[in-house]
Amino acid sequence: MKGLLKNNLYATLSNAKVFSCFMLLFGLFAVALISQSLQIGYVMIGIIGFSVNAIAVAKNEFRSKWGKYKLTLPVKRAAIVKSLFFNQLIWLLAGPLFAGIELGLSCLFHGCSFDQRIDILSLFALGISMSLFMSAIFFPLFYAGGEERSEVFLIISLLCAFAIDFAMISAINQLLEPGIASIIAGAVILLASSLLAFALSYPLAVCIFRRKEY
Repeated sequence: MKGLLKNNLYATLSNAKVFSCFMLLFGLFAVALISQSLQIGYVMIGIIGFSVNAIAVAKNEFRSKWGKYKLTLPVKRAAIVKSLFFNQLIWLLAGPLFAGIELGLSCLFHGCSFDQRIDILSLFALGISMSLFMSAIFFPLFYAGGEERSEVFLIISLLCAFAIDFAMISAINQLLEPGIASIIAGAVILLASSLLAFALSYPLAVCIFRRKEY
């Protein structure tokens, strides 16, 4: 398991370095300007972008035949899937780190660009939730439909995550009275729901992968 996870981390690293350079330059631009929309875009792109980079490992492995070679090693298929899920969680942390630094510098130089500071919590919760929902949808589709369709599965997963989160936000806004308590409750609901979906996706992906023949 440790070897599989280390391999996934190294496989993601090259793309993550390029994306990190982009986030650094984008972050300098975002800090220099006073724009709430720019801050929102930076946070969402950063959190979701690192998760997309991590997902790319799965499709790249099968294109390079490494994914099929791993099946001949003395490792269980459940361990292979688990290593991909842990890789997702690890790289998911990089997005909030970049976003937190950029928002901190922006607030330091220009003050908070949001109406309430608590809105930042909702923004981070939305980005993390979309990343988790995207991953939860992608891996079962990937193992069920095949690696040759991974690009379209990634697009479908991202669109589904977007739709799920904004449907939940609409429902929360209708059911709860406006206020700080509602904002916190909404963030908790988004994170809890996406974490549950991510956790349930693992045994589903394992079940599909075990029945897959190559």
